[in-house]
Amino acid sequence: MIRCFVLLTAIALLTSATFAVAQAPTAPSEVAPAKSLLPSAKSLETAEFGSKDIAAASGWLGASHIADWLGPLAPVALSPFFGVSCLSGMAIWGPDWMTNNAMLGENSPLRNPTLFMVLMGLTMLTSLPRLTKVSKPFAQAVDRLETYSVIVILLAVKLVASMNQAETAAPEIAMVQLGIVSVSIDTLLAIAMIVNVLVINSVKFFFEFMVWLTPIPALDACFEVLNKTLCAGLMAIYAFSPTIATVINLLLLGIAGLMLRWISRRVRFYRTMIFDPILAAIWKGFGSPKRPELIVFPKAALGPFAAKSRLQLAKQDDGEGWQLSEANWWRRPRSLALAAAPIPTLSRGWVMHSLRVIGTDGQTIELCFSRRYDWALEELAEQLGVQVEDSASRESTIRDPQVVRGEFS
Repeated sequence: MIRCFVLLTAIALLTSATFAVAQAPTAPSEVAPAKSLLPSAKSLETAEFGSKDIAAASGWLGASHIADWLGPLAPVALSPFFGVSCLSGMAIWGPDWMTNNAMLGENSPLRNPTLFMVLMGLTMLTSLPRLTKVSKPFAQAVDRLETYSVIVILLAVKLVASMNQAETAAPEIAMVQLGIVSVSIDTLLAIAMIVNVLVINSVKFFFEFMVWLTPIPALDACFEVLNKTLCAGLMAIYAFSPTIATVINLLLLGIAGLMLRWISRRVRFYRTMIFDPILAAIWKGFGSPKRPELIVFPKAALGPFAAKSRLQLAKQDDGEGWQLSEANWWRRPRSLALAAAPIPTLSRGWVMHSLRVIGTDGQTIELCFSRRYDWALEELAEQLGVQVEDSASRESTIRDPQVVRGEFS
C-alpha cells in the first residue's frame, strides 16, 4: 500500500510540475522569486490559459529534459547493470543525434570507457548465474543490491549533469509549490526515478522467481535471453526517441503499479520460504526462537488479510487463544483472534511448514511458515503452546507429491 501511494504521489507531482514552475532569472547574479505557473482564480473561472503560460510551460519541459531521464528507466529496471552498460556505450560511441540529450551529453559521466568495462563485467557476473537453476539463487540473492547500486549510479549521473549545467549557464530555478512547501523539480525527478526502477524491477523479479520454480531446466536461460533482448530493444527505442521511450516506460510503470501489491505479497512469501533456512544455516542466532511469536502466511484470504499476507502469530495477553496481526511497522496493525481450542497443529513440510488453526467462527485456517527454526522446532512449539504432528503422519505427508506441489500454490 505504501509503495503504491508513493508511486501515485510521484507521478502526480511530476504532472503538476508542468503547471507550477518558477521562471529562470535573466542574469546569473539575480535570483528571481519562484513564480507559479498555476492559473489564477479568474482564469480558472473562465477555463482559459494564457499563451504566455503555455509557452513558459513548454519551454520548461524542454529545458528540464524529463524524457531524457525517464526514458531509459524501464530497460534499466529490467536489467540494471546491462541497461546502464548500454547507456554508457551509447554515450561513448553513439552519433551526435543520439547523444544530444541530458543523460548522454558530452559532460555525462557515462562517457567513460573504464566505467563501461566495469559495468559489462558486473553484467556478466550477475547474468551468467541466472542461466541455470543451480546457480540462479546466488543472482537472485544479490538482485536488490544490483538494483540499488544502479539507482545510486543514475542519481550520481543526474547530480553531475546538474552541476555541469549550472557551471555552463545561468541556473534555472524550477520549483513546485506543494501547499506551504516548495520542492525542487530535480528532487521530484530523482524520487520518481527511484520509484520507477524499484516498481518495475519488483515485478520482473517475481516472474523471474516463478520461472526458477518451474521444473523446466532451459526455461531460466530462455527468460534471461528474452529479458536482455527486451532491455536492448527498449534502449534502441530510447536512442531513437526519448519521448517515445518515456511513454512506453510510463505504460509499463502503470501496469506494474496495478500488479505491485499482489506481487509484493508473493515475492515476500517466496523470499521468506527460500532464504530464511539459508540464513539460519549460516547464522545460528537467526534460527533460534527468542520470543513466543512466529511469522506466518495464510494460504487463502483470512478475515481482513489477503492471501500470502505477512502476519505475526502470538499468544494473546491473557494466555487464552492466539492472535494474528500484520507484521508491519509503518501503520497500526490489524488483528484477528483465534479460538483457544482445539490446540493448533504444527506439520512439517518439504519446503515450508504449516500450522492448522481454528478461527473464532469455526473456520479451519492453514498458515505457512519457513524452515527457519528447523533446529529448534520443538522449543518453538512449546513457546507458542502448539502441538507437533506425529512422525508417521509427517513422513507420509512429505512423500506425497501433491502436497509438495501444493506448498507453492
